[in-house]
Amino acid sequence: MSAGYDTQRVTTADNVGINFRVAGLATRFAAALLDGLLLLILLFVAAVLIGAIADALAGTTTGNSAGEILSLAGLLLAACLVLIAILSFTIAQAVSGGRTPGKAAMGLRVIRIDGGTANLGAYFLRSAAYIPDLLLALGPILMFFHPQSRRLGDLLAGTVVVRERTPVTLQAATAPSPVYLRSGDPGPVIDGLGNLGERELNAVRTFLSRPGLLPGQRAELAGRLAGPLLERMHLAFGAPERLWPPELFLERLYLQLAARLQPGDGAGVLPPPPYGGIAGRPPWAP
Repeated sequence: MSAGYDTQRVTTADNVGINFRVAGLATRFAAALLDGLLLLILLFVAAVLIGAIADALAGTTTGNSAGEILSLAGLLLAACLVLIAILSFTIAQAVSGGRTPGKAAMGLRVIRIDGGTANLGAYFLRSAAYIPDLLLALGPILMFFHPQSRRLGDLLAGTVVVRERTPVTLQAATAPSPVYLRSGDPGPVIDGLGNLGERELNAVRTFLSRPGLLPGQRAELAGRLAGPLLERMHLAFGAPERLWPPELFLERLYLQLAARLQPGDGAGVLPPPPYGGIAGRPPWAP
């Protein structure tokens, strides 16, 4: 296991590295604020119950006995405050895999520094450490200076708060890669499209959806792909399509062939560019 400033990298037994995004100060404080509001509600309910019982008992006694009952009620309320805070956070994290209501709302969870799920003891230790973290302001100070924003409770329990990993849906996993086009104009009608099918369309799509190539490499690969396609389409030697740059030919061929073989699926319509920079310019453009 190794840790970076904003990530927690974990190496599994199979030597597979997994990166977790460490939660920052802002999201940690927002989650703590939400948890604090819920805790105040629980404490208010406890205070009302204890106060009602104390008043009822004090009403049946006089003198020093009534004062002792009220003092005992105050001590009981303080004990309930600590007990409710510790137990509520411990139970919430234990039953939800490291999430309190505030952390769940902010997309955070507690894990061990080795990437595993923390146990009940670790959750209890983290929750108990809220007392010095808040009363002595150790939590905010340690979180500000620690690379992974770990407070005293995290250091004692061997835990770290990370952002939830976005689940991969079946639709996202099977979705085709985006096609990079410099223009959505299919150009003039290309002859010989009837000689091509799904196999050729998939080959062109694979080329157009492959970023990261250097301009020279991309031009060479486009030429090697366009040559056999031109011959398969039985275009005359002097056909205008043979004079187009190979990349332009492949882009126009893809738009027209996709519209022919897959009508109505939007394959021939150019969406907003999925890459940064000037609209209409793919990532390989100089």
